[in-house]
Amino acid sequence: MAWLLVPLFVLYDYSFRPEHVSADKAIAWAAESGVICADEALLHSAPYPSLPAWCAARCAYTERRLREASHAVTARMVLINHFPLRQDLVQLPSIPRFSIWCGTRCTEDWHVRFPVSVVVYGHLHIPSTHFRDGVRFEEVSLNGSNALEPSLREILPGPSSNTV
Repeated sequence: MAWLLVPLFVLYDYSFRPEHVSADKAIAWAAESGVICADEALLHSAPYPSLPAWCAARCAYTERRLREASHAVTARMVLINHFPLRQDLVQLPSIPRFSIWCGTRCTEDWHVRFPVSVVVYGHLHIPSTHFRDGVRFEEVSLNGSNALEPSLREILPGPSSNTV
């Protein structure tokens, strides 16, 4: 089997939030619980007018790349992104409102729209393996301990079933 490694640079747009919280109120909603991401002070969206606009531009560009690649090669894709591509993979029990800084709903179905074998991401610092629609999702960031070994896992060729 051949794989195409696809590095992504897809951001967040505050859409990983409950339905009752509007996009323009998302940061205030998170701040109510004492949570505010350092990105709000350190990450600048220029030349885009906002982080959500930057995220939308990145998603449009990346979708176009994925579409072109899926027609050009027969290899299965390995999507690699800093942020999770699905909201249901963001489980942060001690800081649930931090979810708004964890991705975008625009990427929720990329694993089924394109020929994807595995999605590799980080950001959460909770190493884990999940399956959605037969596609493996690997959260590979370090978990804060000094032990590297428990965080390491085989990505390719990887397990052959949903038994992980």
